Amino acid sequence: MRLIVDSVSSNEYPAHFSIADLLRKMDVEAVPWLIIAVNGQFYKRDKFEETLLNDGDKVDLIYVRGGG
Repeated sequence: MRLIVDSVSSNEYPAHFSIADLLRKMDVEAVPWLIIAVNGQFYKRDKFEETLLNDGDKVDLIYVRGGG
């Protein structure tokens, strides 16, 4: 399966692959301030395990941080 992750295309992902699977493969910790966008739709951590990715999906890792 081909995904575009943070604007980089890759063909190395199996079918039936979730957001959580992708993060594990990338060795990215699902910290509280991480939000994932798949094709422009945003997902919080509680949906990472159940959200399956599809061939051609565009996935963006977004770290939300506050400041002052």
